[in-house]
Amino acid sequence: MQAGESARSPFAILASCVSGFRTIAYRMVDQFTLISLQETAEEHRDIAKEQLQALKDLAKERLSKEQECHQLFRVTTSSKDTTYEWYKDRVEERVANTCMWFLKHGHFQRWLKEDSGPLLVTADPGCGKSVLAKYLIDHGLPRSTTICYFFFKDQDQNTIRQALCALLHQLFSLKPFLIEHAMPQFSKDGQGLINSTESLWKILRNAIKDPQAGPVIMVLDALDECAESEFADLTRNIENQFRSGQSGYGRLKYLLTCRPYDQIMSKFRGLLDAFPNIRIPGEEESETITQEVNRVIARRVNQLSTEKCLSPEIKSHLEKRLQETTHRTYLWVYLVFDYLGKEDFKRTPKGVESAIAALPRSINEAYQQILNKTKEDPMVRKALSIILAASRPLTLSEMNVAVNVDYTLQSIHDLDLEDDEDFKMRLRSWCGLFVSVYQGNIYFLHQTAREFLLADLASPTTVSSELHWHHSITIQEAHAVLVELCVLYLNFFNSNVSLSTDANREAGHSINRHTFLDYSAQNWGAHFREADIIDYASIIPFALRICDPDSKSYSIWFRIYWKTTRMMSTKYFTDLMVASYFGHRVVVKLLLDKDAKIEVKDSEHGRTPLSWAAGEGHEAIVKLLLEIGANIEVKDSEDGWTPLQVAAKNGRDAVVKLLLEKGANIEAKDSRSWTPLSWAAGEGHEAVVRLLLEKGANVEVKNSEYGETPLSLATEYGHEAIVTLLLEAGQ
Repeated sequence: MQAGESARSPFAILASCVSGFRTIAYRMVDQFTLISLQETAEEHRDIAKEQLQALKDLAKERLSKEQECHQLFRVTTSSKDTTYEWYKDRVEERVANTCMWFLKHGHFQRWLKEDSGPLLVTADPGCGKSVLAKYLIDHGLPRSTTICYFFFKDQDQNTIRQALCALLHQLFSLKPFLIEHAMPQFSKDGQGLINSTESLWKILRNAIKDPQAGPVIMVLDALDECAESEFADLTRNIENQFRSGQSGYGRLKYLLTCRPYDQIMSKFRGLLDAFPNIRIPGEEESETITQEVNRVIARRVNQLSTEKCLSPEIKSHLEKRLQETTHRTYLWVYLVFDYLGKEDFKRTPKGVESAIAALPRSINEAYQQILNKTKEDPMVRKALSIILAASRPLTLSEMNVAVNVDYTLQSIHDLDLEDDEDFKMRLRSWCGLFVSVYQGNIYFLHQTAREFLLADLASPTTVSSELHWHHSITIQEAHAVLVELCVLYLNFFNSNVSLSTDANREAGHSINRHTFLDYSAQNWGAHFREADIIDYASIIPFALRICDPDSKSYSIWFRIYWKTTRMMSTKYFTDLMVASYFGHRVVVKLLLDKDAKIEVKDSEHGRTPLSWAAGEGHEAIVKLLLEIGANIEVKDSEDGWTPLQVAAKNGRDAVVKLLLEKGANIEAKDSRSWTPLSWAAGEGHEAVVRLLLEKGANVEVKNSEYGETPLSLATEYGHEAIVTLLLEAGQ
């Protein structure tokens, strides 16, 4: 031991040791603290990861729901369905320096500068309203504005529901964040959302009101082709958006086109009074439009001159004579130059005069000339009837099958089908320009072609020998033709027909014999009803066969059809249920005469034929069944609904009125204690609510789930008009 160490006291040594231990202890504490902090940090990191993943999953789920909602507004169920884009794309492009009568018009220029407001463009048929609308959408309107459009098309794309869905689909495509205004209603109604025009209007209003929506222009073309029963609703809602005192629509504009018919203009009276400068009447711009038509004539003569090697003198003479023709329109020019292109007239002044003399003096004469050229009159009439009655444009392959079906065939393999391209040429040889094929779909050249053919049921006209195609087919006759083809075709499937392949190889071509199946399955019932088939018609035995639930055909077509209803699958329908559901009076009558059971229920929903007929709104069938003694108070096995409740729920006001007159219990309660008034109020059926209130329905009744009254249901689902009705009734 050294001298220094021996001199240290034991206490000093002990203190030194303690100090060393303290240092070691501090170091250990620091180390333990560091480990603890590290573990805590890792725990927090894991929690943060989980929270981040949860947020990602939530965002993904929300995005998925938003995408599902967005896609719902497209309103297509298959690749064969036409889209709103299709109807715009098929319209001809504007010829240079035309539409100037509109583009330079003071009302249009003023409307462009305004923040909001409607603009109504009217013009006679064939004067280029749709061409103008397409040009404005694609080129003529400010690109800084969100532009949404819809082209109405008679009997196909003609409902307010379709228009609103198309407008919302475009609005949410261009401004994705606005879809948040649709999500609450989508969460509540799901796919049923697109069936409520009231909900669709509400979503559109709320989206437009969003400060971030910016300026929006809605272009609605051919309002005259909107379903007559819905036109008043369209004009009322547009008017409400610009009514004095309404706020939140500061950047919304509408551009509307239609024919200048009194019955249409009268519906716009409120808007015309509020906005004196909103209408641009093209029918009063005939001189300017005529000059623009002359430019189109000059352009077409140039093209014809090149094709036929016309001399400058003959070219000039032809142009001059065509421009002297009265009542010329864009459509007339289109038809006339098709005729001149095919006509081998002499390249002399007299030859031109002879050609001019043979030209149709009107659109109707042009149509008659086209159809007079055919040597296949029965087949042409069949094809035109199909196009008139079809619920959507048929494809070439569908039409190919349809026109070849007749009573002589026993099997689908008896169909003598051409290749689609060959059939397209045959269709053109039959109908000329009267019928057009665009992207594989068949449609009339113009709405005036449909009007040329269609006879008025209310006042049938005598067909002249000169225009024997004019007004020669009633809509009932057209439906009768098409339903015969559908029913005969579906009967083919009662034999052993394989559905495993859609095509058979014949002579090196792919012949699709099954392509008409979906259309027939989905639409024959409606065509049968619209045709108003008479007793003992030739098609009835065939219809009875496909209505037989034990038949092979029934199992095929009914499964295809039922998918379109969005209802739960149903089993064990009887033939009387099928006929009652579709509203086929003549078939129901036949089955009742054969003592069909009227109180039998299907096994899935437990509903009788009366319940199905009431739910679908078939007043004549309901009356027939009641006359033979059907139980008016029968309840289904699933929800406890009476026929009156089903009719009220589905908004079938005529059937509701009939059932009430026949003594149906107005206060009947289902399994959740909902009455007919509860259902009508909750579903937004104003006419039914009025009927029930007039008959003294209890407005204070509460359901057993949440104690909701009709008023609270109408309030919850945003049915403002019904809320007002119920409040007035409760006073």
